Amino acid sequence: MYNEADPAHDFSHIMRVYKNAQIIGEKEGADMEVLLLAALLHDAGEGPKLSDRTESQRPRIVDDFLMKVGHSMEVRQKVLYAVDAHRFSKGIVPVTLEAKVLQDADRLDAMGAIGIARVFATGGTLGRALYNPDDPFCRTREPDDRKWNLDHFFKKLLKLEEGMHTRTARELASQRAEVLKRYLSDLEREIGEVNASGI
Repeated sequence: MYNEADPAHDFSHIMRVYKNAQIIGEKEGADMEVLLLAALLHDAGEGPKLSDRTESQRPRIVDDFLMKVGHSMEVRQKVLYAVDAHRFSKGIVPVTLEAKVLQDADRLDAMGAIGIARVFATGGTLGRALYNPDDPFCRTREPDDRKWNLDHFFKKLLKLEEGMHTRTARELASQRAEVLKRYLSDLEREIGEVNASGI
């Protein structure tokens, strides 16, 4: 299911989301069977980042797998809902606890040190430039993360903390947001030093 995934959505990403979901779900009282199945399957059928998305195929791939291993229709429906609701680009506000936890767990993996690594891995895959040389930190323009890697911080990553649904995830996100902010501060200092030197 994940053989062709891009580096930011490979099986190590799945396992990090699984671990995040486990930590959050246990503290928040989620149905762990539904949640952990959804965590394992949340990007099934994703394919490489540069290829056409297979959103229409994902429910079938997930449902076929769950049916094959013998899960009930009730469990399958709950897992499918969580998987469908988790994606940032869809803008879905989940209603079930398991979907909320999965969305939180997935978004946590876009933050902190691993989030920084994933931004630049994805940017390399897509051939994006590191940053806009005239306004790297989006102070006078709208972020465009289709062109510039660093813009993704301002378009998405720095907004994730405020969108967490559970108390546990908010606590974890707060720590990871500090890593993002510290990185941006360090980067600004380094870019400033280069610019000041006239290079």
